[in-house]
Amino acid sequence: MPTDEIISTILMNNLFQERVQRRHSHLTRSQVALAQYILQHDEEVPFLSSAKLASRVQVSDATVTRFCLALGYRGYADLQKDLQKWLQMRLAPSERLEKIPRNKGEDFYLEIFSRDIQNLKETSIGLQPEQLREVIQALNRGRRVFIVGLRSSFGLATLAHSHFSGIRNGVTLVESSRGMMPDLLADIGPRDVMLAISFPRYTRETLEVARYAKGRGCRVIGITESILSPLARISDLVIQAKIDGLGFINSYTSAVAIINCLSAGLSMANPKMSLRTLKTIESELQKWKIWDAQRV
Repeated sequence: MPTDEIISTILMNNLFQERVQRRHSHLTRSQVALAQYILQHDEEVPFLSSAKLASRVQVSDATVTRFCLALGYRGYADLQKDLQKWLQMRLAPSERLEKIPRNKGEDFYLEIFSRDIQNLKETSIGLQPEQLREVIQALNRGRRVFIVGLRSSFGLATLAHSHFSGIRNGVTLVESSRGMMPDLLADIGPRDVMLAISFPRYTRETLEVARYAKGRGCRVIGITESILSPLARISDLVIQAKIDGLGFINSYTSAVAIINCLSAGLSMANPKMSLRTLKTIESELQKWKIWDAQRV
């Protein structure tokens, strides 16, 4: 199994650096200067505007645009995404925070919303209906569904567990806080399904759990950002979610949308069981007086 460092190298070679090497002989002197600056300041440029980069290299903003097009990008924003993906693999949140310019104005918050919208669009375009149907079918037919996602992905795993538990039985959240993880996986087998969630920088324990489950014959479904990720290489089925973020953390908006899609699809795959489970849970919640607001 490749290490995270090897995966990071693969991604980088498939992104900006490879494009520069492939088209180097066709670049102008100004474009070569831009390429050199980006390679030498690869942890800073992902957070610079096109105008700021042009100013640093002492070229025009139009030159930056032509440079991006010469490398096969659709524009500067497209190039930045490649660099940001690489940073997601390398930098800790604290290091990413240090790279964000302190003079960002209120527009920065609007840019974050715009990036989330773009992530959702790209994720939606990449989803294939037949793939979703296969994933939902596996989640519906599995004897039990185990869900794992740790650290920054734990919230996503908890959300999936909450949704799935409301519409089918036999859903288990695999978590390590109480040291019970081996007990939870003791009898996992070929009739079960595991939904694993992991994004850069990839929690080692999540990968080990997914690998263990697959070794026991369990079908593994992975939600991750790339088919090159360590989790994708373990999984039988992979759903990709774009997580490009402008802040110090990844943006998981698209991953939440995917979980919503799977939850809705799972509820429709077996509507009678889903309705029965929901009614049972609602009845118990009313007995415990969980909700503060009572229905009038």
